[in-house]
Amino acid sequence: MKTFSDLNEFNSTVIDFEGKTLKTTQDPYIDGVSGERPHYKATAVDAENNEYILVWDVYDEYEEITDESEMCDWYNPIGVTLVK
Repeated sequence: MKTFSDLNEFNSTVIDFEGKTLKTTQDPYIDGVSGERPHYKATAVDAENNEYILVWDVYDEYEEITDESEMCDWYNPIGVTLVK
């Protein structure tokens, strides 16, 4: 797994959450459906290499979006869970 220092804005989604910088260690992927709408998940790490799971909700008009980079507000996940 990549560490915090291996990641940057060119190979990761970098977000600020509650005073911490989190960097995704994988590309976000569609994981299930919440009601009728899909959501995305990805793992991330902080500066101490603690692992997190990030979850994003898709925009209301997701069925019309063809560019996946515009599917969610990537800098504002709806869920952040500390794994370890």
